[in-house]
Amino acid sequence: MGRMMKAGAAIIGILVVIVLILSLFLVSGDRIHANITINGIDVGGMTAYEAEAKVRSVMEPILGKTLALRYEERNWPLTYKDLDLIFKYEEAAQKAYSIGHEGNFFQEVADSIRMQLSRSDIPLKYDYNAMHISRKLELIAGEIDQESVDATIRMEKGSFVITDEKIGRKLQQGRANDMIKEAVEKLADAEIQLPVEVSEPQVKRTDLENIKDNLGQYSTKFNAADIDRTHNVKLATNSANNVLLKPGEIYSLNKIVGPRLAKYGFKEAKVIINNELVPGIGGGVCQVSSTLYNAALLSNLKIIERRSHSLPSTYVPLGRDATISEDYIDFKFENTTTYPIYIYGEVKGSWVTFSIYGRNDHPGRSVRISTEIIKKTDPQIQVIEDPTLPAGTEVEEKKAYTGYVVKSYRIVTENGQQISKEELPLSVYRVAHGVKRVGTKKAPPAPYPQLTEPQPVLPETPVELPLESAPEESTGENR
Repeated sequence: MGRMMKAGAAIIGILVVIVLILSLFLVSGDRIHANITINGIDVGGMTAYEAEAKVRSVMEPILGKTLALRYEERNWPLTYKDLDLIFKYEEAAQKAYSIGHEGNFFQEVADSIRMQLSRSDIPLKYDYNAMHISRKLELIAGEIDQESVDATIRMEKGSFVITDEKIGRKLQQGRANDMIKEAVEKLADAEIQLPVEVSEPQVKRTDLENIKDNLGQYSTKFNAADIDRTHNVKLATNSANNVLLKPGEIYSLNKIVGPRLAKYGFKEAKVIINNELVPGIGGGVCQVSSTLYNAALLSNLKIIERRSHSLPSTYVPLGRDATISEDYIDFKFENTTTYPIYIYGEVKGSWVTFSIYGRNDHPGRSVRISTEIIKKTDPQIQVIEDPTLPAGTEVEEKKAYTGYVVKSYRIVTENGQQISKEELPLSVYRVAHGVKRVGTKKAPPAPYPQLTEPQPVLPETPVELPLESAPEESTGENR
């Protein structure tokens, strides 16, 4: 029994020595232990320097790999080298070497034995300049991004000219940045479809191609010799002209023409203030609004806001005028058709004309305007005797205007049959009493004629008589 115990003790002692020798072998030396990899690359049995060199040789070609950033048919290549990507080779090699070479003796032995039984992979870390991604995307956005642009229509020389619409595009740089970073994490070739937000234009060529019919037109005449008023008519017409109105949109003449101020080019002409025609900035603009009002009526569009003048206008019949004033009186109408409409105005000679174009799906329909005077108030004329004016002379100091209340109707017929009769906004024209001065000054009496003594009539050629034959006393003309 003693011998067996001694033999067992001897064997244990030998095993301990073997383990100690093996342990010293495992923890000694400058080699990376077996079963250790860096980014999947086996570096067991290598020095840290050798491991670094091997990993570099495997990973360096990755810097030439390309991320293909695509949108539609366009491609913007981006390499890892472009991102200043740098692998941390030395750090990974040192970490691989440190396994089984750090800590106390027993920890090193434990790590060494563990590495003999299982594998350990050291991830290869890297850095890159994320700003390069942002800058690249900004450059790409400069090529992709564009605002949506509506198609346009314009009347030129009696024909419509249409320009095409443009689809809006905007690169979603935040999402694209995340997609690129995710691809960089995989360190592989990749094709990235860039996220782009698309916005459709509101007006397209196909919409404008429906504008081909003259829905309604109206003209009024003005005195072209009144230069300042004519200037205002032309200026307002140019502003109100060439306007596209989509279905459901409302046309506001005040908004489109803007303030009638001298700084915007308007001049002084006759305007109605307190029931009198007096000089004011912007006179003549209401002729434009009245002309457009009638064109809108005949186009069978919905009138949203309209008010008559306080005095009757000379350029349109009673009940068919429309005044505007600053921001509190406007003329508005709505495009109640299912297609865009185009408002066109022009001034030629002494006429201003507005036409509204669109698509007429009811060519058999026609529109006419009917008016009815429901009240008339005659003005009174105040006569003032003026002793400074000659008797019989009359001077109109304040013009008189008859007052009216007028109802207007829009009557729509189709193929000769009336299908609707719409009562339009009431027109109220105030009576304006006049003032007339009558001269009472009497003319002075005519002066009496002045009498003058008659002068003797002498012969044209005097006759000389001889002295010796002359009588002593004269009794004729030469007395």
